Amino acid sequence: MTTAQPPGLDLSYKIDDFIAGTRRDSLYLYRAIEDTMVDLATATPGGRVLDVACGTGKQAMRIAERGCYSVGAEASAEMIGVGRWIQPESRALMVRSIAESLPFVDGSFDRVICQGSLDHFADPMAFMREAARILKPDGRVVIALANFESVSCRAGRLVDRAKRRLGRPRPPWRLYWETPEDHNVRGDLPYVRSLGGDALALDRLWGISMLWLFSRYGQALDLLPERAARTVWGGLDRIARRRPQDADMIISVWRKPEAAAWRTTG
Repeated sequence: MTTAQPPGLDLSYKIDDFIAGTRRDSLYLYRAIEDTMVDLATATPGGRVLDVACGTGKQAMRIAERGCYSVGAEASAEMIGVGRWIQPESRALMVRSIAESLPFVDGSFDRVICQGSLDHFADPMAFMREAARILKPDGRVVIALANFESVSCRAGRLVDRAKRRLGRPRPPWRLYWETPEDHNVRGDLPYVRSLGGDALALDRLWGISMLWLFSRYGQALDLLPERAARTVWGGLDRIARRRPQDADMIISVWRKPEAAAWRTTG
């Protein structure tokens, strides 16, 4: 009999573990996520912001440039070193820490953000409790998480099943709708809605981008003139904002249960 091993802490994540796509659908998506996270993180002028699992600290450094007290928390010493080599003059602070045990006192930050990393954590709910603990009474936690039930992933699985029926060989690499081996959870809308537990209440929720990585979509965007490609991507992105269950990335904003909800909606 085999016993399932619990998720482990990733303390050795390296810069070459992530290869960014170079097609327009990837470039537009990455830019939109990064800009959204920075805008939300800096909504309180001069506020205190923590970027958890910050990688090389790119976002933390952008946040510092907007006049906020910016801290990046990252488990990988290599990633911290790369970030300091890239931007040695940045005012952002970098701290080596795991997400489930953050070395900060209660009520330290106006914003706690986590972009595309929560599904790597050994215990995402422990991180959410820690985020709530270090959050100021009227602060916000902002999470960006890939959606493996996006319309692109669902369509990709349908196409794959059709190809298998036709006897087409399956490629040896991981297909984009399959959960990566280094993910400890599988992101989708029901999972995102469950993240707050008893510690945080959901404040806002929306999606970013549609059809990312779907067969021929990226190639088609690359063939269009820049203005036309942006128009197509922007139209799909507007649909994604209203339909996070179909979006490529889900953005969720959380508050302490006793805090007042934002009056505006995403």
